[in-house]
Amino acid sequence: LEGECTGEDAAEIIRKMLEKEEMNQRELAEKMGITRQNVSQMLNRNKVSMRFDGFCKMVQALGYEIIIRKK
Repeated sequence: LEGECTGEDAAEIIRKMLEKEEMNQRELAEKMGITRQNVSQMLNRNKVSMRFDGFCKMVQALGYEIIIRKK
C-alpha cells in the first residue's frame, strides 16, 4: 500500500490493510495482544483522531512499516 497522503483517515488505511491481508479485527487484536473491542474502538475513535502511536502499532502488527521521507 505505497502511496502519498490523500486525506484518507488513519482508520480507512488500516481497514484497507486488513482487507489486503485478508485479516479481521480479531486477528489483528491477537497480533497486538489486545482485545477485538480495543481494535474496534481505535478504528471508530478516528472520527476524533487516532493517536499516531496506535496507528503505528496496528501498521506493524499487519506486517507493514511507515516510512517518512523528505521529497
